[in-house]
Formats: sequence, structure tokens, C-alpha cells
Amino acid sequence: MKNKHLKILLSAPRGFCAGVERAIEIVEKSIKKFGAPVYVRHEIVHNKYVVDDLKNKGAIFVEELEEIEDKTRPVIFSAHGVPKKIPEDAKNYNMTYIDATCPLVSKVHREAENLHKAGYHLILIGHQNHPEVIGTMGQLPKGSIDLVQNEDEAKKYKPQNNKKISYVTQTTLSVDDTKDIIQILKDRFPNIKEPMKEDICYATTNRQMAVKNIAKNCDIFL
Repeated sequence: MKNKHLKILLSAPRGFCAGVERAIEIVEKSIKKFGAPVYVRHEIVHNKYVVDDLKNKGAIFVEELEEIEDKTRPVIFSAHGVPKKIPEDAKNYNMTYIDATCPLVSKVHREAENLHKAGYHLILIGHQNHPEVIGTMGQLPKGSIDLVQNEDEAKKYKPQNNKKISYVTQTTLSVDDTKDIIQILKDRFPNIKEPMKEDICYATTNRQMAVKNIAKNCDIFL
């Protein structure tokens, strides 16, 4: 039998985006500055190797501030962002906190706040229970932002009040799926206000584009 060569193509860009690299660096610098342990609310990035490496260096990961036994130690908020209530809770506990929220997620937070102040009811396109979605919805008073996850929900969506409506999106969505959801909302609500610049971040978009370009030349894609 002839020797068959396996040709491996590596997509580019790949690996972490700038927001995640920044968050990891914030944890490492905080351990250097404050010593161990440093607490991190929610996994800084969804990557077991990175999380385990940071644990070995002195980071303790928790889901909620209540779990932190020694409240004199600093706590870092993950790249995904947190609801407004969390920094307030940290202040009430007299805790030192460091916010490692990705700046592109913070941009969506501010956008949501500004739209709310301008009298809009908001739709957030995203995945339920994703930490970023919890963080974005937690920027606004309860009932002023609704989650739409897919085309079916976009078709069935009923505004709860007579307010003007607008939408924002999670930064890490499928560009293609989101485009279809937005089109349904625009067809149904022609006056819906859209973001000045789309919310899906450049790193997500670039990586999805890289996958599309390379997949054409592959028999199998991992």
C-alpha cells in the first residue's frame, strides 16, 4: 500500500482574541501584585488548560462572591462581563475588585444603557445562561430587555409595551445565524433601531471567516 501523506492546514487567525489575552494577563499580574490567592468570578475564559494553569499559579475560581471565604483578597471579573449588581456587592463586602471585562463587551453594555435611557425597549440576541448574556441583561432594570435566541423566537417575539424597540447582540455569535435573526426582526419591526456598528466582535468574525475559507480545501475540519 502506498504511503499516504496527511496534509494539515492551520487556520489563521486562531487562538485567543485580544480581550481574552488581556483578561489572562490581568489575572497573572494581579497574582504578582497581590500574591496568592486571587479570586476570579467565573472562569476567565472557557479553556481548561488556561484555567488549570492559573489555578496552579494561585487563582481560585468561584461562581459567586458569596463563595469567597477570605473577602480581604482581591476578586477579578471575567472577560465575559458581569451584571451591574456584582461590583456593587463587591463594594458592600469592602472587596478589592478588578474588572477584566473585554472592552468590546463593555461597549455593548454602554450601548444598551444609552438605548434604555433614550426610551427604547431592548432585544438582546444571544444564548440563554451564557455569562456574557447574563452580564448584558444585568446592566438594565428587569423587564427592559428581552432575550431572543433563534429565528423561531424572532418570529414569535411580542413587544411587552408601546416603546420603540432596538436590538444589541452577544459578541461571540455565529455571524450567519445572527444575520438571519436580525432580518426577521427588521421585516417584522421596520423601525427597529440597530447598533451603530455591529456588536459581534472582529475576532469572532475573522475566525469564522478563516474557517469558511479553509474548510473548502479540507476533507475533515477539527
